[in-house]
Amino acid sequence: MPAKTGPKHEHGLKAGALLCPVCCVEFREIQVDMEWEGKVLHNVKILKCPVCQTETFTPEQLKDIIGQN
Repeated sequence: MPAKTGPKHEHGLKAGALLCPVCCVEFREIQVDMEWEGKVLHNVKILKCPVCQTETFTPEQLKDIIGQN
């Protein structure tokens, strides 16, 4: 596990939780409006770090985005 992950950080993690590689805290799923290939998509689910604001997608979320386009 990353050096920053210890009992303080592991408390409350769900099994299979995705951790931010920068902060080692669990990503939160949020909904956003975003532009993808010149088209505005509404209520897209993404993952966002509550600490450093890094955003990413799960493979399933990316499939949903591509499917909306």
